[in-house]
Amino acid sequence: MKLKEVLEKINIFGKEEEYFDDEIDEKLANEEAESNERFLKKFNKRVIAAMIAAALLISAIAGVSGVRYMMAQAKETEEEVATVSVVKQDVQKTLSATGTIISAEESGQFATVAGSYPIEEVYVKVGDVVKKGDPLYKLDMKTMQETLSYQQQALDLQNQQNAIAKQNADKALEDAKQSGAVQVNDANRSIDQAVQDKAAADRNQSSANTQLENSRRAESEAKSAYDNAGSEVSSLQSKVDSLQKEVDAAAGAQVQDSESEEAKAVVQNLNNKKAELEKAKSDLSNAIANRESKKTAYESAVSSRQSAEQSLQTAKDGAATAARAVDSATASANNTQNTANNNIINQYQSAKTSELSAKSSTLSAKQEISKSKEELSKAVVYASQDGTVTNVNIVKGQTYSGTDAVVIDNVTSLKATADIDEAQIPQVSVGQKVQIKTDATGDEILEGTVSFVSPTATKNSSKTTDGASTTASVSKSRATYRVDVTLDNTNENLRLGMTAKMTFITAEAKNATVVPSSDIQTDFDGNKYVVVQNADGTTENVNVTTGISDEFYTEIKDDSLKEGDVIVEAGLDGSADAVLDDMGSDGGIYFE
Repeated sequence: MKLKEVLEKINIFGKEEEYFDDEIDEKLANEEAESNERFLKKFNKRVIAAMIAAALLISAIAGVSGVRYMMAQAKETEEEVATVSVVKQDVQKTLSATGTIISAEESGQFATVAGSYPIEEVYVKVGDVVKKGDPLYKLDMKTMQETLSYQQQALDLQNQQNAIAKQNADKALEDAKQSGAVQVNDANRSIDQAVQDKAAADRNQSSANTQLENSRRAESEAKSAYDNAGSEVSSLQSKVDSLQKEVDAAAGAQVQDSESEEAKAVVQNLNNKKAELEKAKSDLSNAIANRESKKTAYESAVSSRQSAEQSLQTAKDGAATAARAVDSATASANNTQNTANNNIINQYQSAKTSELSAKSSTLSAKQEISKSKEELSKAVVYASQDGTVTNVNIVKGQTYSGTDAVVIDNVTSLKATADIDEAQIPQVSVGQKVQIKTDATGDEILEGTVSFVSPTATKNSSKTTDGASTTASVSKSRATYRVDVTLDNTNENLRLGMTAKMTFITAEAKNATVVPSSDIQTDFDGNKYVVVQNADGTTENVNVTTGISDEFYTEIKDDSLKEGDVIVEAGLDGSADAVLDDMGSDGGIYFE
């Protein structure tokens, strides 16, 4: 009868039974942390008395003879103390797992086509040995061949359209160049005519200016002559007036004797004065006539000068108008040139855009043709490696687009793989040594090395050889992680799919000081110790620092023990520690 059944019958736990559920059992089975071990020992020490009492009660039920037998055995043990010596040897900490032999080089062969096509022919079957490059199967790609034919015809039509478009664009560009050249030439001729007109206007202005200068000089001369004539008239008028006074004076002179010489002299003087006066009057009349003539000439010169000024102003206006005409013609020519250039540029850009568009369309069509040809080139699927066909998932006439149409394995290059529980995966790393055994290879131990540890939980149902699967699977609400092991040596009896018993060496100590694991005890404070027997037969508890453990021995990492020391083997000496040590670190409590 299991201990749990006994406890249930005597019901010494009552409601505390809930501590021993499946969750604790799983934790105890998968985690080896010392803190949990100390906790369980302390916990079990509290119930050890109840367990012993239960055992005594069972003994009472079973009969007094059983109790006596147990007491006799305990007494015999106390009289005979068992010891063991401390030794030096290699010790390994291991982790066991069950895995599968798989191919180290496995590949799923499939057509890397964009569409889905029926299978036209299948060239291999399971068990066939193939070489890299051997044909495996062929796709029926008649629809793609028709598509390629249509694409090539469309490209031919596109090329013809592009040629016509280029001719039209080139002609439009040439027309723009010619039209622009004509317009620019006309504008330049307008500029030349305007320049000529301006030169003529400039000459007219210069001539008018010369005429004005001449008129001004003539006016000045006429004015001077007119002024001189006026001065002469004034002078002669004064002379006439003077002579008239003299004549009047001479005529009034009285002479007594008219016949006297004096009287004759007076008369002669009077006649002379009159003659002189008449001459002066004649000169004055001539001078006045001359003055009127000079006045007329002067007024004519003034009129000529005024006319010359008007002619000059007209000539200036004409020159200014001609200059503006040159500017206008120049601006118009510039605009014409710019317009012509813009038209040419626009036509050039239009032609270039049309050309680029045609090239783009042609390139797109060629790309589609290239894709179709590439698709057609994949009609036959070839082996990517040497090996043996282990699976064929296609048949003739079937439309298949999966990734493992044909599976090829290299049966001569094998490796082992296993799914490690999440509690144990931290102990596994790439490079660790692994020992592998199979039923087919008997007692032979195959050596291997961890070559891949999945960083994420892996599918149990999906076996790949590239370590690419990273999808978690759930088994009893716990994840597993894929680990691949490369075999250092092989055996001809190995086959794909065989079950492999794998022992991972997670830690190793060479020539270590070791003691039996069962002789290491733990006090109530959690300190580990062994009982050392001195030369005189006395014993003492020696605290130790432990290292790694295998199934039987534990490494002592400090200098508390040395090779040859004698330690007392732990047994059922009646103490709680001894009982726990005999029962195991978990107190011997197991549930099913």
